[in-house]
Amino acid sequence: MRALADLDVLIIDCQTTGASPAFGAVLELGWGVARADRAEIRALQAHWIALPEGQFVPQQVQKLTGYDSSAASLAIRESEAWQRLCSTLARTPAAPAAIHYARFELSFLRDWASRLEPEAAFPIDAVCVHAIALRLYPELPRHSLRALAGYLGHGLELARRSLGHVEATAFVWRKLCGDLAARGIISWEALHDWLGERAPARPRAKKHKYPLPPERYKSLPDLPGVYQFLRSNGDVLYVGKATSLKKRVTSHFVGRGGTQQAPEMLTQVSDIRISLAASALEAALLENEAIKTLRPPYNVQLTATDPRVWFSTPGFDAGSARPDQEFTVGPLPSEYSLRPLGALMALAAGAPSTHSLRSAAVGVSALWTPDHAVFAAGWSEFAARHDSILNGASANPRIAVLKLARALLLGTAGTRATEEAEASELLPNRSRDWDPERVARHIECAAAQAYQIYRRARWLALIHDCDILYAEPGSTRMRLLSVRDGSLLEARDSGPEWSPSTRRSRMSELRFDRAKYDRLRILTSELKRVTQDGGHVAIHWGIGQTLSSRWLAGTLRLV
Repeated sequence: MRALADLDVLIIDCQTTGASPAFGAVLELGWGVARADRAEIRALQAHWIALPEGQFVPQQVQKLTGYDSSAASLAIRESEAWQRLCSTLARTPAAPAAIHYARFELSFLRDWASRLEPEAAFPIDAVCVHAIALRLYPELPRHSLRALAGYLGHGLELARRSLGHVEATAFVWRKLCGDLAARGIISWEALHDWLGERAPARPRAKKHKYPLPPERYKSLPDLPGVYQFLRSNGDVLYVGKATSLKKRVTSHFVGRGGTQQAPEMLTQVSDIRISLAASALEAALLENEAIKTLRPPYNVQLTATDPRVWFSTPGFDAGSARPDQEFTVGPLPSEYSLRPLGALMALAAGAPSTHSLRSAAVGVSALWTPDHAVFAAGWSEFAARHDSILNGASANPRIAVLKLARALLLGTAGTRATEEAEASELLPNRSRDWDPERVARHIECAAAQAYQIYRRARWLALIHDCDILYAEPGSTRMRLLSVRDGSLLEARDSGPEWSPSTRRSRMSELRFDRAKYDRLRILTSELKRVTQDGGHVAIHWGIGQTLSSRWLAGTLRLV
């Protein structure tokens, strides 16, 4: 009888391009040898696998696994990967295997064995870690590897890589063996017998039951602030902001309309850490700084890997990560942010509609660019709609295009195409998916969005050094924010005795990076909210240089 605590167990993980061998192939294979009584993993390795001829990696799988051309150059053949795996098995001939979704992985490994060694018996005796966890922890909302490992105290990156999955499965296996021993299941044979028994039916709960006791989040204060969801090992999973910590955090667990949010993440939450803020506006700024510092795995919007911001030429036809005498317009979130305006300027001035100009004008990837005939018809429709503005474009295309883009942003023309533009990545690479009406709408939307980024760049440079007096909607409490060099230098209550003394920096003195750009962008979004909801805002650049709520609302519409 082989005791689980003393048993060498082969941990295996496959990443694939499809759900079964009939619809895909193994993309990456990883394995290692683990024991329940040791933290180390022996013979740990993972390899990209060369795909059979005619197979490809779907775009979604590339995003999930991080697969790219460099990975393809490192790939080994199926036969070599199988030989290496069997070599590890041969060094530990009595080793059984533990696989998270055993049925999934085994289907691909059996396919390999049947093709590569058709005369040999299949060498792997595996148990399913997922099936064990379902029986041991039936109350958990999710039993995916990431949720299960996080619940037990191990962090797993969002990218689906075999090496990380092997390490996580080995960690889970060690934890499971302890809980199995508490049930009297202490041998490999007993584990097989237990899994062979009929599993008890899982109760059909109307709501998920999360590991975190409801008393923990229901006892939070009804005040603005920032909250952090923590794993049992102290890892920060997620950072959020709240006008009311109690209401916002509770909404994660009880859901909206009866549906809980992000069950995989919430399965891993064992505690909550909070920081109070003076207002919802300042909570938003604190949230941004915390995300930048901690980089929690479930915060993706504010954890950009590229630290750069960009600057454009006045003609909006080129971008650079460094401002100079040629690249003066910025800061911008992307090298291509203002390309739709540059394309419109060129086309309005009579330039031929090249492939690159058509792509920039409609604001989509070059892969989905409408063909010349369809674009020409769409451009004619667009020009007819806005003839009164474009009529004099040949004399000064820049002024005409900026005037038109401003009108589109403030009007409804650009908004009509927003939903379609957001879904444009779903457009197949076929010219018949475009028609003149769609081309015209995409030109309008791309121009409106680019103009907003253009105005935002000027605005962010403006508030780079300033003092902001504000009161949240419905509050008489005045707060003073001192912004210097794009950072929040001070935040305090303010009385009527305060007077501005800020000297605004010259444009040539401004230095931007992604962190500063995001900070000022979030501040801008919060100022919009305060003014739209009836709060008070006044921005001061120095004595006699003030933008009050009366004028601020109109300015913020453009940024």
